[in-house]
Amino acid sequence: MATLLLRIPDNWIGNLSSSSDATVKVLKCAPKNGNGGQSLIRIEGSEDVNEEVITNAIRSADPRNTVSLSRNGSGRFLATVDMHSCHTCRILGDSDCMLDSAASRPDGGIRWSVIAPNGAALTELADDMKRAGASVLVEKVTVLRTARELTIEQERALQTAFDLGYFDIPKKIKLEDLARRLNISKATLDVVLRRAQRKVVASHIGDF
Repeated sequence: MATLLLRIPDNWIGNLSSSSDATVKVLKCAPKNGNGGQSLIRIEGSEDVNEEVITNAIRSADPRNTVSLSRNGSGRFLATVDMHSCHTCRILGDSDCMLDSAASRPDGGIRWSVIAPNGAALTELADDMKRAGASVLVEKVTVLRTARELTIEQERALQTAFDLGYFDIPKKIKLEDLARRLNISKATLDVVLRRAQRKVVASHIGDF
């Protein structure tokens, strides 16, 4: 797993975050219709960040882009974005790497968390992004050992908790509500999340 810091030219996510102090998180991203892409986005900002501001930012990159917004509170939105042309989606789709998550930075850059099968695949992804005009800095690389890999249950619980804001401050979903979403008991979910977090932390700071 690697963390990359990118600055992508004419990117609506960076433009929106730098111009309105909004935080934009890419929850899912996939290529679509050859040159385009579709993303599930979470946006958080001040009351000034509304449907019009977000839609204008997305269409400023390409007027053919479309967006479907769902408001989750003041300045909080979930959005499905269809990009008519998305070089980033195409590069990711053609690579051997998988985008685990992405989040905007206040300076207009974007931080990617990428899962790569090996160093060569990560280098190739970075080189392809540079050829597309982006600046790329590899901030961190973490090698996950077999003993530390998450189980399917742990990965699903951890990803769902992250996507729904369980780890945000303040939390956007309670443990009992998250457990209902995953169709398991609150006590079981608590254990699953604790074990998953222990593995993730251990992969960064050392052995168990």
